[in-house]
Amino acid sequence: MFVADGGGGSTTSGPTFTGTQTLHIEPSAIPEALKAFTEAYDRVARKVRDLSSLPVQEWARDPVSGETAKQFAERTNTGGADSAFACLTGYQKQLRAAIESLQSAHADYLAVEGNNTDRWGKYDQA
Repeated sequence: MFVADGGGGSTTSGPTFTGTQTLHIEPSAIPEALKAFTEAYDRVARKVRDLSSLPVQEWARDPVSGETAKQFAERTNTGGADSAFACLTGYQKQLRAAIESLQSAHADYLAVEGNNTDRWGKYDQA
């Protein structure tokens, strides 16, 4: 069965999420969460680089392998919103947004806690 004939299996539709999604993390857990998200981002970034440089060749240099290579390249890199590249880069953007949000929350937490520590320190000295 050729890819052009619809081979390669079918896609199943997964859950659809609408609206804003939130992640609640205790402030003291932010550094570890930030580390986990950063490591995941780095792994996905490597996969995106690997996928974008993946050579797609006509294995047998015949019309069948030529069409298969073309279809494979389209589904991997340029196949629209459901291509592997689009999925990975979308996930990469979500991870980047989560990292930036965690960094901001951590900075806010440290600013508030620093102010609270200063306030309590003044009472301890009185």
